[in-house]
Amino acid sequence: MRRFATYIMLACGLVAGAQEWVSGDLRYRFISNDEAAVAPWVEEGMSLYEGVVIVPETVFYDGFNYRITSIADSAFYNSGITELQLPNSITHIGRWAMADAFDLTSVTLPLHLQWVSEGMLAGTDITSIIIPEGVTRIDDSAFEDCNLLRSVFLPSTLLEMGDYAFDGCHSLFEVFSGADEPPVWMGYDAMPAINGVDLILADEHAVTAWREDSLWGDHHRYSMWTSEDVTPSFELSDENWDDHWSQVALGHNMAYRVYGEDGYLMALTTAEHYYLPISDHEAEYVIVPTNGISDADDAMPIVVKAPITGIEDIAEERTHPNIYALDGVLHIEGDNYGTWTTIYDMYGRLYYERPSVDGQVISLHRNRVYIVIVGNYVKKVML
Repeated sequence: MRRFATYIMLACGLVAGAQEWVSGDLRYRFISNDEAAVAPWVEEGMSLYEGVVIVPETVFYDGFNYRITSIADSAFYNSGITELQLPNSITHIGRWAMADAFDLTSVTLPLHLQWVSEGMLAGTDITSIIIPEGVTRIDDSAFEDCNLLRSVFLPSTLLEMGDYAFDGCHSLFEVFSGADEPPVWMGYDAMPAINGVDLILADEHAVTAWREDSLWGDHHRYSMWTSEDVTPSFELSDENWDDHWSQVALGHNMAYRVYGEDGYLMALTTAEHYYLPISDHEAEYVIVPTNGISDADDAMPIVVKAPITGIEDIAEERTHPNIYALDGVLHIEGDNYGTWTTIYDMYGRLYYERPSVDGQVISLHRNRVYIVIVGNYVKKVML
């Protein structure tokens, strides 16, 4: 596999002077007055990212909320992440963003992604991927050496595929596409040394168009079929995960559309699990199996319940959190499960509001007085 090690080192070095900060389990970088990107987080040459990573749509820092709109180049490169769920606020994922994250098995891409960047998921252990509608290009080596990749769902909007986009994907056996015309290969070969792939297309008109293409029409490499009805044969299950999320078990066998409380599409995924937020009220979501061309007839509702124990009940059983300022940074320690942290300035202006996590560290403007509320505990703090 062609690894651009020099590029990776330069990319990481160039950001050293950029303004960055850490919030929760992620490192962020300023983009503009109201936008931020997820940045690489490396110490002693090793990425600190690991396990399940759910990127939020917004992050609060220094008195402001920033919308997360991109994943920086090499952000999760060679990291220990296993699952990655990206919000729809993201429109750009940088080059080699998840490359060589060898334990990464599933990814949920944002619905508003514009293109698949060079080497984006190269060398990972993903078994399937659905690329959202609106993506027009897959760049060079995007999925190179994804040895376990079996199923790919291409958008009907796809126009171009780069060199070696799927090189080394020797387990690949099915590609779904709703496009009437096949995408153009921008270089030598998007799928070198890959044979025996089933192309599942929308209808006979599409099959004819793809067969007449000089590259996709190679019958030694590709067999073409029209899409059949989607008939799932399993039930959904969910369980609480990490206090603020409900983990829904999906499986790798197909793709899924996830609809929110308002009925709007909120995700398109082939992930083994999808994580739905737990709020203060019971919420019903709908999950529909799909192959990217047609959907299953039966939608499957999944109800995410509010926490069984109320905030007041939890607070009665808990000692007060330890809230203090140190070196101009607010620290909140203690068992704060199930509570919210809310911060106002002395004039009543809201500066911070989100679910608590143990060991919170919050950066705010210095030389000001703040009212900090954690659950039903209130304390005045001077930074």
